[in-house]
Amino acid sequence: MSLDAEEGFLAAAPTLADATTKALALAGLTTEEALVEILSEGGGTAAPGERISGMEAKVRVMRLAPEVAAARLHLAELLRLMEIDARVEIVRLAQPQSNPESGAAPVSLQVDGVDLGILIGWRGEALRALQTVVNLMVNGDRPSPSGQRVIVDVAHYRERRERTVAQIARRLAMEVLRTGRPMMLDPMPPYERRAVHLALAEEAGVTSESTGADEGRRVVIRPRSGPTPPGVGGTATS
Repeated sequence: MSLDAEEGFLAAAPTLADATTKALALAGLTTEEALVEILSEGGGTAAPGERISGMEAKVRVMRLAPEVAAARLHLAELLRLMEIDARVEIVRLAQPQSNPESGAAPVSLQVDGVDLGILIGWRGEALRALQTVVNLMVNGDRPSPSGQRVIVDVAHYRERRERTVAQIARRLAMEVLRTGRPMMLDPMPPYERRAVHLALAEEAGVTSESTGADEGRRVVIRPRSGPTPPGVGGTATS
């Protein structure tokens, strides 16, 4: 079975490898051009003449924006030149619908391996630099043609940081509900602001918005109803 190109191409088969091959063929794509999303790994044993629902592996294949495919190749080459043994996978990230950052929903280049601390650095400084280099190699100083943002994560550092930021955001949301006053967080990189918006998207009684520019861009958490005070009620660190 398949969907239109925007939603992706779906395929099912007894194994993940077969399902992926089938979906790539339906899409007319190579592995370098595609994002493969695993919907079900399958498994299970069927009795003779019976079929177990979910027994087959299922995948969805979507065409990567050209700059995303290029970013993966550039990152893999950088790792090779640095003599770092690691693998690079592409993951599609969730996008907060109630308060999205500008542009298309981001994808993440996930780097996994052993002893990757050098790629992360002190408080993620090396990781941010690596992401900047990869995006500059793809687009230079021009905006991405498709609006697609590429995020680089190493050993799930950003993922862990996003969980921490989400916990902070929910705690501050409770304070905003208690006092009825908005709170402003310290300046954050885009992926942390996105984590705040996602964490608060379904929180009753509060809303979040990004304000400011460049390195000073930050998130304000406000009560969802009632007048907005002219100033911001408090500042929180993360």
